Amino acid sequence: MTKFDCFLQNAKMLNDKFNMVPLLYGSLGLEVLTNSSLNADDIDILIPQVLVTGNKWKEFKLFLESHGYKLIDEHEHTFRKDGVDFSYSSVEGLKEFAGIDICDIESRNMSNTKFMLLSLEQYLKVYQKSSQDGYRMNVKEKQDNQKIEFIRNHMNTKIRKAKLGDEKILAYIQTESWKSAFADIISAEDMERCTDIVKAEAMYENVLKSGYAEMSILELDRKPHCIAAWSKARNPQFSDCAELICIHSLCDNWSKGYGSMMINHIIDEIENSGYNSVLLWVFEKNTRARAFYEKHGFELTDNKQISYDAVEVMYRKELR
Repeated sequence: MTKFDCFLQNAKMLNDKFNMVPLLYGSLGLEVLTNSSLNADDIDILIPQVLVTGNKWKEFKLFLESHGYKLIDEHEHTFRKDGVDFSYSSVEGLKEFAGIDICDIESRNMSNTKFMLLSLEQYLKVYQKSSQDGYRMNVKEKQDNQKIEFIRNHMNTKIRKAKLGDEKILAYIQTESWKSAFADIISAEDMERCTDIVKAEAMYENVLKSGYAEMSILELDRKPHCIAAWSKARNPQFSDCAELICIHSLCDNWSKGYGSMMINHIIDEIENSGYNSVLLWVFEKNTRARAFYEKHGFELTDNKQISYDAVEVMYRKELR
């Protein structure tokens, strides 16, 4: 069970028992909002202040303990269940701390469970304020600054469907990406042929006209930066799978998280289309890309093929 599943289970209990809509806070909330992995250590939940003070706190504590939650830090209102820590704080405190009014926070409903989630703009206010806190400046300043940069990056990005007329954008990003990523993997002759911009534009025009693949473009500060394409697996042997055909980005902004935004977006599309697994092919010598795919849960298979006189290996990820 993921931490978010644990949160939903907990939130459903709070919905039913206290007629209350909790706020998913901290790193896990930011993970859910951005569809990213931030390796959240615990689950931070904001609830009405009355439940963490006075007699209501005692009732709240007994209720959680009756459902298998063990209090491990009363000062921080932290409980543990199945190895996962849940920390509760007052939602009203957001107003004084970061100027965020409860009425301005979005409510969501998932799996018949109601909860609240901050927007990117609200998260930015929280982490900017946190970074000025004396304790956090000494202990968590680096983490807070990384979160601020992460949030700003997401605020400046947009992923959209590629449409007819985008073939020049798609061709440019693919050919430039090939030049940066594959120069030491394929021959100079193959590189010259595969980065012919005119042929690449014609190919993408055909793809967009035919609807052969689902294509997306990630824009950074309104400028195209990353592209991706997926379809039903092209090899009939894997007809039950989707296939990530390509994901290419301009090298100027490699290793800044934009590729992760795109692949998470594509995996969501594939999953929502009813597929249970997705495969991809990658050059065996492309260690940078292989590490990226492994980071996102793809596992190496025994399947190999030759492409442009170089070995490609197949990775696969189970979705359900």
